[in-house]
Amino acid sequence: MFDGICLQRWSVWLNWMYFPSQKALALELGIARSTVSNFLNGKPVDFLNFTEICDKLCLDWQDISQIKEKKTEAERVIYIERPPIESICYKTILQPGSLIRIKAPKKMGKTFLTNRILEQSKKHGYQTSSINLLDADTNLFTDFDKFLRWFCSCIGRELNLPRENLTESWCEEDGSKTKCNIYFKEYLLPKIPEALVLCIDNIDLIFPHKIAEDFLGLLRSWHEKAKRENLWKKLRLVVVHSTEVYIPLDINKSPFNVGKPIELPEFNFEQVNKLTENYQLNWQAEKVKQLTYVVGGHPFLLDRALSYLATRQNLTLLELLEKAPTNEGIYRNHLQELLSILETNPELKAAFHQVVMATECVNLESLLTYKLDSLGLVKLVVNDVIPRCELYRQYFSDRL
Repeated sequence: MFDGICLQRWSVWLNWMYFPSQKALALELGIARSTVSNFLNGKPVDFLNFTEICDKLCLDWQDISQIKEKKTEAERVIYIERPPIESICYKTILQPGSLIRIKAPKKMGKTFLTNRILEQSKKHGYQTSSINLLDADTNLFTDFDKFLRWFCSCIGRELNLPRENLTESWCEEDGSKTKCNIYFKEYLLPKIPEALVLCIDNIDLIFPHKIAEDFLGLLRSWHEKAKRENLWKKLRLVVVHSTEVYIPLDINKSPFNVGKPIELPEFNFEQVNKLTENYQLNWQAEKVKQLTYVVGGHPFLLDRALSYLATRQNLTLLELLEKAPTNEGIYRNHLQELLSILETNPELKAAFHQVVMATECVNLESLLTYKLDSLGLVKLVVNDVIPRCELYRQYFSDRL
């Protein structure tokens, strides 16, 4: 057992990995959610579970178990701004009935940006609620009424609203959207003094399901109501997704052709330099170029390398990069996770094999392009794709 481990702020790592919630990490490892919670809050954890969680999050369990006064990597993380994205978001969220659409592949920093938006909103006295569709049970996506009730329940719980409000608004005679609208109009929004910023993360998880058209249409209707009704002006929406909207939607019922679209790019050279300074690495431009040649401007891959080097003075960048595309490198869990996803989808695997083996841009079927892009495996070049970085080309060319 490990007692008194100062891990309260390690949950920031969940946002960089494929586990944007404790539940998602627990399901992946096949352990109780309470075990993950104990790990993150420095409570006693069984040795085997402790090492498994560390390995899945690319953390060195020996380093962590000895942490006392030293700052953790998570504490050193400083948000790197990508102007003018942040200022646009902060300005937009102040507008009545606003809607912000944030799109970027996995691990590009969407969660960090949404957290900043929510923090900025609180400074203006706004209330906030964040719903991650990864937390929804699978069966909810096949029953629209249950899904909406879960959705409203999550928001009400975050805002500390009485549970009986939800029960009172859920009349069997009414349609599902009517029930949800009643809850917002009669019980939720009247309790909001200024504004409510509602963030819906991983909204693309709903795309493959029949309820998508109704739910997305509901979000659009709220945005439209804000143009006519003062009560709905209080509601500000932030929707976050990893892929293009590949399902057919009525242009008048889609939330993806209104509001403010935000796409997160990779870090540029100046932003990478700021990140190296954050880790107190006194690097010359040539060294930065060596790293970005392999991992590009990918925020997660950069941060992983820099944080690792910052705590290992005897390790050189060249040594790290030499092992990077192997199962001995610092990216092994990340790369194996991506490989596992590809292995379960032969068509996607074959498509990406074509991409990594090509010497020029490749044109793929739209849906395959969207899926590879959402995983962060490719870059879009007009209508074609190329591997997102040299690391992916090297690793996957030997394994697909």
